[in-house]
Amino acid sequence: MQTAIVVAVLAVIVALAIRSLIKQKKSGGGCSGDCGHCSGCH
Repeated sequence: MQTAIVVAVLAVIVALAIRSLIKQKKSGGGCSGDCGHCSGCH
């Protein structure tokens, strides 16, 4: 039972992270791969 709870919590965390990344991408955030327009490239 405890394993199922841990797996469910991890699944929620991963889902929220993916949702956040999708929202960033839709709003124009994140790296587009074009370092000429991105000040955050390494």
